[in-house]
Amino acid sequence: MTNFNIQRFGRTLLWSAKMTQKEIITLTAAMFFALCVPFVFAVLSGRHASVWAAAAGFMSAVQVDVAIYIVISVIGGCWIFNNMKTKEQRITFKMLPATDLEKFAARALYVTLVWWLMGLVAYCAADVFRMLLCLIIGTDPVKCFIPDFFTYVFGVDNHTVHLNSDDEPAALFALYALACTWSFWVHSLYILGGALFRRRQFVLTTLAHFILMLVFTPVIINFIDTVDTTLARQWVDTWAWSLAAVFAAAGVLDWWLSYKIFRRMQVINNKWVNL
Repeated sequence: MTNFNIQRFGRTLLWSAKMTQKEIITLTAAMFFALCVPFVFAVLSGRHASVWAAAAGFMSAVQVDVAIYIVISVIGGCWIFNNMKTKEQRITFKMLPATDLEKFAARALYVTLVWWLMGLVAYCAADVFRMLLCLIIGTDPVKCFIPDFFTYVFGVDNHTVHLNSDDEPAALFALYALACTWSFWVHSLYILGGALFRRRQFVLTTLAHFILMLVFTPVIINFIDTVDTTLARQWVDTWAWSLAAVFAAAGVLDWWLSYKIFRRMQVINNKWVNL
């Protein structure tokens, strides 16, 4: 077989979608419950508050939901090979008439695009549930916060950073790029953890991330303390872009290692790692 065939890849995607229907519904329901919790607290706390206080409470709930959605989006990579937990599942997936690259790409799309769409659908359903709850209880304002959520996650406006302001726009854009590449690296780290570990992928990968933070955070803080404040402000965009390049390269490396690990997976692997 050729290394990548678009028609064969499409059939692999269809097979993967059919095999994960129940899992998608279950995970979306779990995301819906998690995203509903801040809204329920906001509705209950705003029952006897003024309209402005209730609106502020709802906006705080939206911000919490944004944080929950980002966490969900990042950690989803741990379940990239959740379809290979048993021996029978590994045999079925490895014996598919498709190349390793096509199988890996199908699962990668599941824990990225499909996973993120599941979170968006869950939030929209949670916001509709909040509006119905407001109508039942009689809490104002009964309005849709879905545009605000999309603005927080995908846009830049008064709630986030003014990239078009006159206050060092290049440095602000560099910091924004640094945040995006850091998120890309963390997600790729969970992808690597999901490919490497057979059991407790989320726990072990989170532990590894925590250890890396413990090691590098003091080094970064000591470096910042030794740098002159004026010099740091002048070079903040250069440092931010440099770190962004490092995180981007590390993310690409994690994806490459994940694919290499997948290619070496067998029906019978080590008890804890897929090697």
